[in-house]
Amino acid sequence: MGAAFPRDGAIWVLAYTLAVLGDVAYYLVLTWAAAEAGGASGSAAILAAGSIPRLLLLLAGGMLADRVDPRRIAIWTDTARAATLIAAALLTFSLGSQLWWLIVVAVIFGMIDACFLPAVGAMPARLVPPEALARLQGWRITGLRIANAVGPVAGGVLLGVGGEIAFGALAVLFAVSVLLLRRIRPRSAGVAVRNSDPQIGAAGWRDIQRLRIVPLVIGTALSELPFAGPVAAAIVLMVNDREWPAGIAGVILAGFSVGALVTSLAMSTMRRTGGRAVVLVSVAATAGLLLFFGGAADVGTAILSGAGLGVTSGTTMVLCQGQVQRSTPPALLGRVTAVLTLLTFGLSPLAYAGVGLVADTAGLPMFFAATSAVVVAAGVVLATVRFGSPEPTAAADR
Repeated sequence: MGAAFPRDGAIWVLAYTLAVLGDVAYYLVLTWAAAEAGGASGSAAILAAGSIPRLLLLLAGGMLADRVDPRRIAIWTDTARAATLIAAALLTFSLGSQLWWLIVVAVIFGMIDACFLPAVGAMPARLVPPEALARLQGWRITGLRIANAVGPVAGGVLLGVGGEIAFGALAVLFAVSVLLLRRIRPRSAGVAVRNSDPQIGAAGWRDIQRLRIVPLVIGTALSELPFAGPVAAAIVLMVNDREWPAGIAGVILAGFSVGALVTSLAMSTMRRTGGRAVVLVSVAATAGLLLFFGGAADVGTAILSGAGLGVTSGTTMVLCQGQVQRSTPPALLGRVTAVLTLLTFGLSPLAYAGVGLVADTAGLPMFFAATSAVVVAAGVVLATVRFGSPEPTAAADR
């Protein structure tokens, strides 16, 4: 990661990557076990059981991460995930796959995730100096891309050796993540927001409203929302609609992932990653490529457009996420991370529904035009944001 890159930042990226890898593989293993126990309806119940509590508790998890040292929260939650999966392995061994306990496991895991995601997102500003935050986000996103690519493969391999072994192996993966997190010594551990204030929730949200990062958060969320799942679903539908071989969808998605991976890896090695001008160029290119992709008439054009979308959207993601970290006081990063997660992954189920609705009523090219408009809206909002050193804010670390 470069000679000047702090050790704790490198350890955090590795711990985060292992945790995401475990998450991705876990959902595959759990969904498969649910399908065996209750068919397609069982899998749907499992997905709902895991996602609903996570979305409902994300904001509370953000407040907890700000009130308590986020490193401690991340360690506790990773430990709890390991313990939950050990219990799942024992239940699989003794009872076999049964829908009732699989739903219980999914609910518990979703509740834990609601605390883990804001906590792990609040850690970077405590690990590296402000000028290294964009590079750290580049490495984080590189780890995210790798985990998303390797996770399904790992889950498939584990399924081949049995459910109890699969759950047990994933528990070990989370335990390794815990050991890595325990080696981190944040520069400002223990930063909190008025721990003695009984109205900490309301006071904290008033602080967030006084920050000058609302456009940054909204613009970042809008730029990432199409790529939180809806575009991938639309690509599969487009391949089917145009009667291309089914494997082409996988090739296009792989091209997107490779483009995004190369971009994040390249940006993670740069000491200077660019500012608002680069963000606006990448946003404009993403919007244009979405329009172009929707009208792609041949396979080669679709594959190249998909790879280009990975490059441009990945650039925006690295720069905006790094700026969020630089512009937010460490004592409020948990809540800001929770809001950003809620605005992207929280809205993605509605966006998924929009894929089918728009495709059925107006056609897939119109869907890609709509996502292009969302990205343009992100650019309009981000054009008002000052990238670089954080602006003075009314809310400060307490």
